[in-house]
Amino acid sequence: MTEAPTPRKRNILLLAGAGLRASLTEQLARYPEFAVAPAASAQEATRLLDEGGYDIVLAEAAIGEAFAHDARERFHGAILLIGAPSVPGARDYIARPFRFAHLLARLRATTDEREPPIVAVGGFRYRPGAFELTDAAQRRVPLTEKEAEILTRLTAAHGAVVTKDMLLREVWGYHPTVTTRTLETHVSRLRRKIETDPAEARLLLTEKNGYRLVFSPAR
Repeated sequence: MTEAPTPRKRNILLLAGAGLRASLTEQLARYPEFAVAPAASAQEATRLLDEGGYDIVLAEAAIGEAFAHDARERFHGAILLIGAPSVPGARDYIARPFRFAHLLARLRATTDEREPPIVAVGGFRYRPGAFELTDAAQRRVPLTEKEAEILTRLTAAHGAVVTKDMLLREVWGYHPTVTTRTLETHVSRLRRKIETDPAEARLLLTEKNGYRLVFSPAR
């Protein structure tokens, strides 16, 4: 079984109110690819930013929009606001309410240097950056949002097992109405789209406590 390579740690400066700051700090701490430095005020965030070493500034618009605006003059990394900014037409924000899975995807996309490579899954080609699956005849295979998110998360694991708990957390954000049965149903539907015989899966494999995807770099 292939082990996933250790991802490059990305440093996040987080400026948010007490509740959101505590929640995001706790949730992001579960992902070794991120290191979070929380700030309770714009003054503290400015001090931390001046110390350097950050890849992204994540700021709650309600208290950090002015700080984020000023930071653009001296910070060359990415800046992402949580909540709609007061400036019309702004694009670098995530609207509220939001699912943690969406924020996680935005953080990864914002700090990635390039789009994830296209991979070959059996006779299919999958483009994680566009959620696009095509067959051998280059016809697009329709995927639901959840199916695409599951497939993208499995390709990001580089052949390693992704636990059911992690998939539930990243794809559904641990919504109280979502159970492992919901995940299993989506995996079953995804298998019907990529497996020759879904009952004898050879690509999307069930492992102890999770799933593993068999794929290779596309040529």
